[in-house]
Amino acid sequence: MRKRVRGGEVLVILTLFFTSLLFFYDLFEDRFLLTERDLGAYFIPPRFFWLNSLKDGDFPLWNPYQFCGHPFFANPQNTLLYPFNVLFFLLPFDIAFNWTILLHFFLGGMFCYIFMRGLKTSHTASLLSALILMLSGYLLSIHSLLNTLFSVIWTPLILLFFKRSLDRPQFKNEILVSLFMTLSFLGGGIEIVYGNLLVLFLMTIFSLFHPGGSWRRGIFLRLRSLFIITLFFFLLSAIQFIPFLELWMNSIRAKGITYQEATTWSFSPKDFVLFFLPDFYGYFLDMKKYWISQCWLKTLYIGGLPFILSLVYFFAQSSDPFCRRLFLSFLFLSFFLSLGRYNPLYPLVFHYVPFFNGIRYPVKFFYLFIYILSITAGLGFEKLREFSLTNRGKGLKSLFFTLSLLSAFLLIFFLLSHQAIEAFLKEKGIDFPNYNHLSTNLYHAKRFLFYLALFCLLLVIGHELKWKGWVRGLLLFFLILDLFGNMGFYGKERISDYFRKTKIQEMVSRGEGNFRVFSTPKTISMDTPILTSHPREIEVLKEKHLPSFNMLFRIRDIWGIDVIRLRRAEALYQTFIYSPSISATRLLDLYGARYVISLTPIEDESRFELVYAAMEGLEGEREEILKGNTIKLYKNKNPVVRASLYKNYKVMDEQSILRRLLSPDFDPESEILLEETPRILPSRTKRVKGEVRVIKESNQRLLLEVVSEEEAILFLNDTYYPGWKAFVDGQEERILRADYLFRAIVLPKGKHKVEFIYRPLSLRLGMFFSLTGFLFIMGYLFKEYYDQYRC
Repeated sequence: MRKRVRGGEVLVILTLFFTSLLFFYDLFEDRFLLTERDLGAYFIPPRFFWLNSLKDGDFPLWNPYQFCGHPFFANPQNTLLYPFNVLFFLLPFDIAFNWTILLHFFLGGMFCYIFMRGLKTSHTASLLSALILMLSGYLLSIHSLLNTLFSVIWTPLILLFFKRSLDRPQFKNEILVSLFMTLSFLGGGIEIVYGNLLVLFLMTIFSLFHPGGSWRRGIFLRLRSLFIITLFFFLLSAIQFIPFLELWMNSIRAKGITYQEATTWSFSPKDFVLFFLPDFYGYFLDMKKYWISQCWLKTLYIGGLPFILSLVYFFAQSSDPFCRRLFLSFLFLSFFLSLGRYNPLYPLVFHYVPFFNGIRYPVKFFYLFIYILSITAGLGFEKLREFSLTNRGKGLKSLFFTLSLLSAFLLIFFLLSHQAIEAFLKEKGIDFPNYNHLSTNLYHAKRFLFYLALFCLLLVIGHELKWKGWVRGLLLFFLILDLFGNMGFYGKERISDYFRKTKIQEMVSRGEGNFRVFSTPKTISMDTPILTSHPREIEVLKEKHLPSFNMLFRIRDIWGIDVIRLRRAEALYQTFIYSPSISATRLLDLYGARYVISLTPIEDESRFELVYAAMEGLEGEREEILKGNTIKLYKNKNPVVRASLYKNYKVMDEQSILRRLLSPDFDPESEILLEETPRILPSRTKRVKGEVRVIKESNQRLLLEVVSEEEAILFLNDTYYPGWKAFVDGQEERILRADYLFRAIVLPKGKHKVEFIYRPLSLRLGMFFSLTGFLFIMGYLFKEYYDQYRC
């Protein structure tokens, strides 16, 4: 018996593994890199940066290449501590990157299978649930949203072991839940972790009303379990959580975002049709629909079978109505939150539930709906097997047979009357641009009807033959075929194309000095077309020179791509880009931007020099092409050097400083604006005589050699942030906030070694708490082992 069970488990593992590989089969035809949506611009560059930093022995606590410097480790979405990153040290970057995604598809299915086996379901039912989740449109949609993918797959294990801790409170189950919660957090999906905490709380409340046992003792034990799990989750994740909390408090999210931004990409009830007809509305055919419609999930296709089986579970007589009500509550919670702006009660959630005013895209909480649908589909299949073996469910068999016939007749009608149906729907406006192309929607409709007829027929046959092995195999086989309709619905590029430098990046890389680049908002906007002789999507994306791509080549940028941006960095940047023109202020000089990448011609020749325009292969007069949307590189003639000496300062509050920076007569080379009075007297002297030279630099360390002929203020146009320390000849010196965003220190007369080091207290506190939690768990495991050894 055990050998058969083990053989069954091995077969399931192999099925899930090779099915996930087959789903991405065309990745193996060449050295391809998955680059769709956020992967190319948001997820690949940071991973490439931290991987090379670690290989150089330079742990990336800080990122000096974006936002004039920005906390890097503190953002969980960079996933520095996620265990599967070990693949990047064993394999070439592109292979490791792709395999982390493929493995998480496999693990998502595997963990769902383990959860179902924990509910005592059969191999077939468990595998069916796992396949539905693994091949669903949901998981394919989040393959390009790595933080969500890496976090969401741990949900089944969290639910399984928390259920065990509620049924029979044991410390080992509570520790396992804490561990899986920590892994989920290290994956970077903050909203998923928050959603799972809500789920655990809901499970605890429901468990208090479970029949049987002492109510008072039950409430104490279950609340204790939840407390222990929360405590050890905090301890184990503290090394990442506390730095993240510090970043959050200094970010644009701390005081919340607007309701309009928070409810972008809410799940609209009309999108329910996307479960059966992929991209029915053609959201991805028109960028105008991208932000006004729900496009966070690229596809929801899951087919008809999971819904049929799930309905069987919920409507059939159950021996465990408590569990059924719990799953229904999960569905309600997921749907309630995912509706976002379509939910009249969501404003209450936004304003009064902690942290919801800082969370974007309510549809993120739809993950729970997908999980429960997958789980209850497997449980519904178990019900059908039970009915078949006990000669019950004849009404269901008749219903399935009728539904199969109806679907088959509709399919035949669609095939025979294709032209008439097409003409009728076109007349009603059910075609592009209001919807997807009619031919595509009709194809998907016929495909759905075919599989619906087939699945209902298989359910009838399975009931008649008491679900013999070959019938179960056919059901799983056709389920895979149906869900393979999502296959290939992702973007990929050859690694050589992705990592090839543009002409502009080559020119900027050859530039001397610690200066930065700036790509104008119009240039990097995905809504703005560009004139290029290379219309391929990856080439267009690279020609736009998004700030994150500069990280690949260690080019410094005044801006970046990050969802947790510092509040002051955001305010200064918005002030800059909304000024009348790029030359209306001296902010670009203050940022230390040597190069400007722009579609719009810059007319101010006194400050900017055109050094390159991407006109290769374009036809027409040079002057006319330059006026068009060609990518142009300008050289700023007077950027402020990264570190310089001042004595002429003014002390103002932060809002007054912003207004002063916007003033046309503000000269960043002659004055510095502080928010507190330094210990030296101000002077009208524009510049202090002296020299500043960069000796050595790493991600979180900058060593300068400074010679000053008098006491002065050393200004550094790198971002001010808690955790940075300054040392002058080994003695710590207080860092002042200068020009709203940057750093400054008071420097004595003479020659000095000045060192800026990033040593965040938040990281040290996190390490202490995580080490405490780890040692406590190791002590418990040692005690358990010792007690068993004595016995």
